[in-house]
Amino acid sequence: MDDAIVGELEAAIADVGALLLRVRKYRRGQTGAGATLLGEALALGDRARRLHRHDALDPDAARVLLAEAEALGRRGRELLSAARAAPEYRAAVAAHAASDVRTLAATLPEIFVGLEAVSGSPELFYPLAWQRRGKPRPVAEVVAEVKRCQEDGLPAEGDDVAPGTDPELPAIRLLAEPPADEPVVLRCAASTRGQALYRLTDTGEFLVYAPRLRVPLTVVLRRIPADEDDDAAPVDPAWHTALRAALTAAGVPVEDA
Repeated sequence: MDDAIVGELEAAIADVGALLLRVRKYRRGQTGAGATLLGEALALGDRARRLHRHDALDPDAARVLLAEAEALGRRGRELLSAARAAPEYRAAVAAHAASDVRTLAATLPEIFVGLEAVSGSPELFYPLAWQRRGKPRPVAEVVAEVKRCQEDGLPAEGDDVAPGTDPELPAIRLLAEPPADEPVVLRCAASTRGQALYRLTDTGEFLVYAPRLRVPLTVVLRRIPADEDDDAAPVDPAWHTALRAALTAAGVPVEDA
């Protein structure tokens, strides 16, 4: 077996899989050519695994599969480009830049799979990054980030893979409940959010399509004790106490979960 050509094949198949994740979050990527592409990609992966199990993935067979994987990749990139060139998509991008809530409401559910408009103003939560390289961030750094969120608003993010967003249609991603494994979470004041709200039906996450979300924020702190079934280290009580004191001293509303 030629390890180099097999390695290329494995990388090409992985690339097609990643590309499918990007394509299939768009409605246009789940029908027609998108559905065909998924079926062919799954079949290609099955063939590669079957040949490998039977020690039949020789260089000639691997080159044939590699050529097919590369062709699937090209078709996937064409589908992705087509989804982002569609009239409804371009209209949504322009509306996002202009804060045109009405046009966004008409286009976004037609662009992204499983996205629905939500009425009302439920209380929502925004987890704050509290670790770096597996260790708690310095207390002063966390407090400074909370103050930035208070003053500048929660920032939107656009991810090529995450459902409901992309680099041209970024959004603030919010949760219905504070995660049990997150010790620092921002609670958004429900009655003053004043933004159109959308929900992803598969994950239950909420999205606000705006560059930043400016609302009154309260820091919700949770003490996470050691768990015998979890290899992760618990939150240091001293760090938790110091963070609470520093937030209070900075005039940040704090409550314990």
